[in-house]
Amino acid sequence: MEASMNGVLGGYGHVNDVDVKGNEVFLKTLFFERYFNEVDLVEPTSHFLEVARETLASRKLMFSDMHKAANFYCVPLQDSTPEAGKYDVIWIQWCIGQLADDDFISFFKRVKVGLKPGGFFVLKENIARSGICVGQNK
Repeated sequence: MEASMNGVLGGYGHVNDVDVKGNEVFLKTLFFERYFNEVDLVEPTSHFLEVARETLASRKLMFSDMHKAANFYCVPLQDSTPEAGKYDVIWIQWCIGQLADDDFISFFKRVKVGLKPGGFFVLKENIARSGICVGQNK
């Protein structure tokens, strides 16, 4: 599987440019550059993680005076345990549906400990009631 939006989204990375571009702009301009000095990435697929590292470095987003992608963890969510009290925000996108129910519950119990006081989760998933409903105006 290629390390791109299209690969990660199972061949549907091109379908909803508004969502893909909107997330990219939101994360880059609002979260990453304005509010947080460090961002850590968790990804179970090593070549996806390496492409993320290369992409951030080429866009000068990996290490700057004020903001950086600090750590790249190659671990599946069901095995991920963050350092206690480290994060203001834990952002989870386009992956939680891959967890079994028990892993989902266990994951949230573990990562809750990783939040600072007053910290919060952001959970963003694209779902449909049945089949793939991309591009339908209903």
